[in-house]
Amino acid sequence: MHDIQKVVLITGGSSGIGKATAKRLLTDPQVAVTIAGRSVERLEAALSELTPPADTFHAVQADVTNPLDVERLVGSTLRRFGRIDVLINSAGVGAIGPFLEVDNASMEQLWKVNVLGTMLLTQAVLPHMIEQKQGLIVNLAGILGIKTIPNAALYCATKHAVIGFSNALLQEVKRHNIRITNICCSGVDTPFWNALSGKPRTELLLKPEEVAETIYQILMQPPHLITNQVLLQHSAHQL
Repeated sequence: MHDIQKVVLITGGSSGIGKATAKRLLTDPQVAVTIAGRSVERLEAALSELTPPADTFHAVQADVTNPLDVERLVGSTLRRFGRIDVLINSAGVGAIGPFLEVDNASMEQLWKVNVLGTMLLTQAVLPHMIEQKQGLIVNLAGILGIKTIPNAALYCATKHAVIGFSNALLQEVKRHNIRITNICCSGVDTPFWNALSGKPRTELLLKPEEVAETIYQILMQPPHLITNQVLLQHSAHQL
């Protein structure tokens, strides 16, 4: 059995930045990771790719917009590892197009996954972090949490909401030694971003592994330091 120092729960952990982050964290034998995703097939593919020691890795199929799934996910992680030190809200969906063409179903889906999902997971994990008197929550707000572009009004609104939620909540929980960090990264070379932006110039995109390394470094910071917002942008990329 490994000497586990940090237990990390990652939503959207079966693909993109979430999976890259899980892979990076699992190179540290003192970190245990639970990944969550909606797709059983993607979770199984991630399991075969990551192949970590069984005592440091856990995968749970869960929909972050479903309160029962969220409760089951958190409970399963606590039973497996005994605590949750870090929550990484990486699950997200996106849509690009004129606002007048956005239908009600798309509005509801984006708000549920990007905003409600983040809030549900945070609310489920916070009591345990408060009891532990320490914790870290990392929200993948993206560059559109602080900037805007045409034809992305709904997506920008959800990510701005995540920033507002994070910043306000930090004022409530920092007295419990709980940190909240927003990762505001520009375009990342993942299926999510490529679908969002059409045909991106991949040479201007960050690599998922670069974002994952940044998250790892934040996890390793002394607990008394608060890194509230990280802007990660390719040097040649101007949004």
